[in-house]
Amino acid sequence: MQRVILILAIVFTYIVMVWGGMVRSSDSGLACPSWPLCYGNFEPPKDTAAKLEMGHRTVSSLAGLFTLLGFVYVWRREKGTSRLTSGLALLFTFSAALTGMKMIKGETPHLKYLSHMLLESMHIYESMIILGFLVLTYRLIYKEGSQEGVPLYAYAFALATMITGVLVRYTASGEACGHEWPTCNGSLVPEFTNWKVTLQFIHRNLAYVTWIAFLLALVSNFSRTTLLAFVFINLQFLFAISMVLTGFFLPLSFMDTAMGFFLFAWLTYHVQVKPTINPKVREAW
Repeated sequence: MQRVILILAIVFTYIVMVWGGMVRSSDSGLACPSWPLCYGNFEPPKDTAAKLEMGHRTVSSLAGLFTLLGFVYVWRREKGTSRLTSGLALLFTFSAALTGMKMIKGETPHLKYLSHMLLESMHIYESMIILGFLVLTYRLIYKEGSQEGVPLYAYAFALATMITGVLVRYTASGEACGHEWPTCNGSLVPEFTNWKVTLQFIHRNLAYVTWIAFLLALVSNFSRTTLLAFVFINLQFLFAISMVLTGFFLPLSFMDTAMGFFLFAWLTYHVQVKPTINPKVREAW
């Protein structure tokens, strides 16, 4: 039962994040002007945007419930680091709920001010932290030992790309370079007169370095895990580039969000924390 609860917590948290991306992309963030209910009552909203926003809140509640149940199971049955990771997942679940409330009351989805943009970005980071700690909890309890894994340096570059990608999305910097790639405003190296252009340029170059890091991981330590990681990175690139070239076509924006959060969870599960040691070298020592 504990395993099922943790899987449900991970799955529903992922759905919350992808659903939140749909809410953001369709500008439905303030379709329900009150919190936690929509228009202050339990009656289902009739407006499509309000249904989308209320659905996001409902799924968030289920994710929070499974995270709480997972925390209870882990603390009753397990010992060690898994207790800490499940506790942190629950802590940030409460934090994310409070941030969500503040976003609605402060009307931050309009992204009028920099403080709104940062609060929206922080909400996504909280969700990533929750998902990451849930995945780590599951990994600590159920993952069998294996020398295969994604190198830590590749994971670090991927994480940096995702963090800047969230800032690009929630500071409305996605179109700072226009609808073009690999150029930015007609040049490979644009003029940095606008902070949004600078942010977009940094994000793009981090993505290039990340691709090189995963290629290096594949070549230096070929395995099923590094091959899948490289395939997933290329899929993420494909969705991101297609999204930019099509002017942020909504289905492609959705696929970019869904693939990005899936990649984060998958890499967190498969990241190689300890370096691989050749048994022959160990015996020699």
